[in-house]
Amino acid sequence: MERAALDEDAGTFILAACSLLILGAGLFRALRAQARTTGAVARWSLGASNVGATSMGDGAAAISASNGAPALILVGIRRPRVMVSDMAATVLSENELQIAIRHELGHKRSWDNLKKVLISATPFPGMSSLESTWREAAELAADDAAVANRQDALDLAAALIKLSRSSKRWSEPALASGLVSGSSSIGLRVERLLEWRRPRLRLQSTWPWALLVVSLMIVGIAGNYGTMLVLTHRLTEFLVP
Repeated sequence: MERAALDEDAGTFILAACSLLILGAGLFRALRAQARTTGAVARWSLGASNVGATSMGDGAAAISASNGAPALILVGIRRPRVMVSDMAATVLSENELQIAIRHELGHKRSWDNLKKVLISATPFPGMSSLESTWREAAELAADDAAVANRQDALDLAAALIKLSRSSKRWSEPALASGLVSGSSSIGLRVERLLEWRRPRLRLQSTWPWALLVVSLMIVGIAGNYGTMLVLTHRLTEFLVP
């Protein structure tokens, strides 16, 4: 039903050009981060061998790493792998190493490396502070996912303390998740682990209320479908002149 003549104003073309510029910059940032991560992993994997693959679970395999690799780090998106440095295998006890690997598997289950790709592809102003806050929260969530009891919390705290002494020598790629990284506060994580308490399960008591709220929203939208269409049309006309 549109007319054949081009009647768009200059603002539309400026908005389209800015959108293409942002998309192009995001793609460039994501590809550059991927190239740097791939190069670092290839350097660390020289002479690597599988370690502890049978005891990790989740279908993941741990491989040894050297040549300046971080202590423990999760690399890859489609098929993530945990890389364990020779230093970490030497410094940490067996229990500490296993709980540290479970921390990295927490990143794997949360798809944190994929989330880092998406963050790298959004070069908006102010994203650096948001990314830093998200990385901190991701490390705390991985700690919680790895710990099942008081002893696990103490082992992970001990691993963090031991490995943090050499963390300044490690350079973590943009699209990888390390156990000890500059984006997380080791002191805060250790303090949380030392004060660990078994969480109370409240999901079973709250999900009926959430289901009730969602059902009421669906009924409300269905009962006022015509009004919703009118409001949606007006909002579209307001946003797209």
